[in-house]
Amino acid sequence: MQLKSEVNWIKHPDGYWILRNPQFVTFLQVDELDKRIISQLGQTSIQQIIAEYKVSLEDIQELLKMLAATGMLEGTQPPAKKFKLSQILYFKVPLFKPDRWLTQIVHKFKWVWTEQFAIILAVFFIQTIIIWFLFSHRLILTHDQVWGSFTQGNWAPIFKLLGFSLLVILFHELGHALTLKHYGGIVPDIGLLCMGFIPGFYTNTTDQYCLISRRKRVLVVAAGIIMQLIIWAIAFWLFLFAPVNSELKQNSYLLMTAALLTVILNLNPLNKFDGYYLLVAWTGINNLRARSLEFYQQLLRLEHSSESPANQITLFFYTPLSLVYTFWILDYLVSTLRLWLSENSSLIFDFYSGILFH
Repeated sequence: MQLKSEVNWIKHPDGYWILRNPQFVTFLQVDELDKRIISQLGQTSIQQIIAEYKVSLEDIQELLKMLAATGMLEGTQPPAKKFKLSQILYFKVPLFKPDRWLTQIVHKFKWVWTEQFAIILAVFFIQTIIIWFLFSHRLILTHDQVWGSFTQGNWAPIFKLLGFSLLVILFHELGHALTLKHYGGIVPDIGLLCMGFIPGFYTNTTDQYCLISRRKRVLVVAAGIIMQLIIWAIAFWLFLFAPVNSELKQNSYLLMTAALLTVILNLNPLNKFDGYYLLVAWTGINNLRARSLEFYQQLLRLEHSSESPANQITLFFYTPLSLVYTFWILDYLVSTLRLWLSENSSLIFDFYSGILFH
């Protein structure tokens, strides 16, 4: 029983080790003691390991289970994921494996991750924001025109907004994938994501946790948001120069709206969107939500926490804010949906009547 030849050790500056398996794109974070024990597997008997490192057989068995579950040991592979009823509201469907394609094209975009491009992009965003506020009256006028037609029974804006949102999310995920590949990571799959029956896309960026640079991990997560902001800025300039009342003006407005809405949704750190993973990458606290809940359990049991003082501050505030936000957003969504249904019941009836009888 020993490690596969392809797995490798990565020393993390925060003091722990990462055992990485590029075949299955899995990893384990272990301390120095576990690293020494794992390195002895296949070379020393279990009894000798127990005697030398003063650990129990149960500790060794638990360590072996984790190694087997991540496919680190010869003859093992990660178990197939079982379907759970809860996945009806949240599930992923892999569509394709992009890693080879990304490897072939990523060098063509290496200028994107340079300081010069970052400065140009920052100037571009600042100019766009300034002009955005200066011409906000045009945005308000187009907003009233687009959604005014919707209240009159025109459903085209809704369908276009949904379509543009999916397009924005697709480019968002491409930003994650290219950035992770640029920093030497593996992107095993890109696929369809469904949350509460709302479709979208996802990119498997698990390998980012094997990047020892916190800055690189932050950029992998932030790349999707930056891509959305680029789309928003381009759409705004198209809107600005499009002919009045033209199809291009309305479509560019809807593309802007889709980009901004998805940015606002993604930046929320209190649900597991990009804002959450940005906070994880920035603080270095992996499994932030679970560790925050565990921290409060230790507080309630008056147990000592092994978390550092800096981490304890983050964990102390995260759980209550997350719970308050979750209850607030659920109440807001239910109230908004109830109000919208009551105000637009006749439109909904006419829409489905048209489908059924025409």
